[in-house]
Amino acid sequence: MDPLEKTSHACRAAALSLVPGLGHLYIGEKRGGLLFLAGILLIVLWMSVFALALVPLIGLVLFCMGDTYLTVTRDRGLLA
Repeated sequence: MDPLEKTSHACRAAALSLVPGLGHLYIGEKRGGLLFLAGILLIVLWMSVFALALVPLIGLVLFCMGDTYLTVTRDRGLLA
């Protein structure tokens, strides 16, 4: 994969991470399913009952965006 293609692939994965976990699933990371479930749970809590669920949701979105971008561009994410 050439550098330009790698960057566009990383940007697509990061954009999909606006819904936490989708970017990880797009690039084939195993932890994507768990992040997706956590993101959906926080979205449901935020929409229905707890307005404070927005704070961890934003943190999860930012983490997922950064992690997917770094995983694609340098073959390792924020945690590994």
